[in-house]
Amino acid sequence: MPRDAAKVLTIGNSFANDATSFLPQIVESTGRQLVLFRANLGGCSLERHARHLKAALANPDAPEGSPYTNNAKVLGIAGKKKVSLPEALAAVEWDFVTIQEWSQRSFKPEYQEPHAKQLIDAIRKYAPKAEIVIHQTWAYREDHPWYQKGDGLTQRKMYDGLRAAYKELSARYGLRILPSGDAMQAARATPRWTYEPDKNFDFKNPPEGKLPEQKGSLNIGWRWRVKNGKQEFGLDAIHANTAGKYLTGCVFFEGFFGVDCSQVKFVPEDLPADAAEDLRRIAHSVSLGKKTQDCRPSNDGKRMPPSSNKNLKIETPAKR
Repeated sequence: MPRDAAKVLTIGNSFANDATSFLPQIVESTGRQLVLFRANLGGCSLERHARHLKAALANPDAPEGSPYTNNAKVLGIAGKKKVSLPEALAAVEWDFVTIQEWSQRSFKPEYQEPHAKQLIDAIRKYAPKAEIVIHQTWAYREDHPWYQKGDGLTQRKMYDGLRAAYKELSARYGLRILPSGDAMQAARATPRWTYEPDKNFDFKNPPEGKLPEQKGSLNIGWRWRVKNGKQEFGLDAIHANTAGKYLTGCVFFEGFFGVDCSQVKFVPEDLPADAAEDLRRIAHSVSLGKKTQDCRPSNDGKRMPPSSNKNLKIETPAKR
């Protein structure tokens, strides 16, 4: 059902930050209202969120249980720099609470439990009126180092794996999915958003301050940044750039407000208007398709046996 206002709490990491980066402006541009609290921690998995929850339930004063930065204006909790998940959930009558897996585990459903259930149980206890929604994260860009190792992992396999894993989680608990990963992959299948490495750029000896052509990318990609006082050339094939943030923000908008994102008037400064229109079209098409899918719990609500991708052995990159 369409709505004019929504109160949203995200339990996630940098991917939830990316998807909500432009969400306030997107919502405001349509004349609607948004209350947003981000219980997001960089590189955080379901397991880690559940660990912080367990610590908070055991001892409300334990620092381990309160890792989330307080926003007193949103939560109305004064005098605290950090809050626990139970505090954040109980502070506002939330309409939606999102959960997600760490992207490095997104295509490995064997890591979901019992942590997903612990978080879902807590949400249902402390925010009983909220709809719990799954944030489907996305596969990394085509040039991510994982795909170059020769162990069989490709962007397509990562996407297919995470899509199946989130679908299992959705069916297990009867939860809707915010299809950010589907939207990213759908966009990548179009000519405009197909990324191809710059064949004319010297990646081994990059000229300082210069970047390769990255047309069509939905991820940050190659960049220069200061590390230990020196300029360092590096790749972020994981996180969304402006286009990716806008695309996933539109997916979130449709998921929460039930309104076609063609109504969105906001366009980020560094995104051409025609590109923004194209991304809104993709977000709507994917969101519309997701609405037709059945999310009823399987096995009368009992947990489905997770599939396994443990045969794909991967190294763990530095958390971001």
